[in-house]
Amino acid sequence: MKNTLLCLSVIALAAFSASFKSADDSCKPYFPVKQGAQIERRSYNDKGKQTGRTVQTILSSNATGSILTLSVKSTHFDDKDKQTNECTFDAKCENGIFYLNMASGAEPQSRPNTTTTVTGDFLEFPSNLSPGMTLKGGTMTINMVSTDPNFVKLGMGNFTVTNTSSNIKVISDTSITTPAGTFKCVKITSDQTTKTPLSSTVFHVVDYYAQNIGKVRSETYTDKGKSYGYSVISSISGN
Repeated sequence: MKNTLLCLSVIALAAFSASFKSADDSCKPYFPVKQGAQIERRSYNDKGKQTGRTVQTILSSNATGSILTLSVKSTHFDDKDKQTNECTFDAKCENGIFYLNMASGAEPQSRPNTTTTVTGDFLEFPSNLSPGMTLKGGTMTINMVSTDPNFVKLGMGNFTVTNTSSNIKVISDTSITTPAGTFKCVKITSDQTTKTPLSSTVFHVVDYYAQNIGKVRSETYTDKGKSYGYSVISSISGN
């Protein structure tokens, strides 16, 4: 379950920027889609201590007319730099709109006597992001059905977790500096709500995207405004 959420969290964040275009030049999605491009992001807690890193690689990129399709690999490492998980997912840009299914990268962890199903809405990112725009949100649902006596005893024989992205707004143009350089970015804010049968948690997310690079920085706050942590691009190659 933890590994599944790791991959899905990446997808929820995956609105990178593009240095590659569709054949008719209509798609300039916020996603690094040059085949072989590799972007590393490092994550930190609210105290500034590194908690892990993620390396994302464009495995393939194909353009036909107004359609651009690509395959992406995401590899996760913990605070001791030990690989914890790896997943792949597909994305598509068509007629200037970048589509990303929130469940595309789900690779449910196999458990005895348990069936896990992941579904998700499509997030949409136009090529011409500008301040004042409101973007379409969506929900990802993870459902686990188990006949394992231990799960059933805990009331988790049928367990559902949802993550909803809403109130997504393009706020302003700005400049952001990270270890990988200084980038011209658009600032986008959103609310992320995670619900389980036992709890409901709301986070406020601030993201900065740079054309031809992607998500440069991401900041997460509690519903009371306290910093929960952040991530930044630390290196870029092949882009």
